[in-house]
Amino acid sequence: MKKAYILAHAFWVVFSCAAAAESWRLGFGSFVRPGPGFVPFLSALVLGGLAVAALVQAILDKAGTAAGGVFDIKDLRRVLLVLVVLAAYVLAWDFVGFLAATLLLLFFLFRCVEPLRWRTVLIAAVLTLTMTYILFSTLLGARLPPGRIWTYFMN
Repeated sequence: MKKAYILAHAFWVVFSCAAAAESWRLGFGSFVRPGPGFVPFLSALVLGGLAVAALVQAILDKAGTAAGGVFDIKDLRRVLLVLVVLAAYVLAWDFVGFLAATLLLLFFLFRCVEPLRWRTVLIAAVLTLTMTYILFSTLLGARLPPGRIWTYFMN
């Protein structure tokens, strides 16, 4: 079983290196004017770092329990529920807008997927949404979808 984990993590290391190389070829740009390879390159770096950490952990694991447990049907239901909610999240952008849809998604993820206290959920969701808005709208100048419902009430 340990060999399977090592091979799986090694695959992700190689995949992230290939993705980073291809993203670099697309053009990284700068932090002020990011190119088409900016986000994929950073994503490949994060994936590669996590894959290397998991690979090292799997290699150093003496007992061969790198995964930490067996995947059961309850976990599969949770993954499918998150996929459905993520699809609904993207569809909700057009109607309620990026900010409201993201806040609802964060509430769902923080409360339903890994239950946290409501105070923690509220603080984490608002902080995450604020940082996301500052990053994309203010620093990168991206136009986030306002949503039809808000533009209807504003006009």
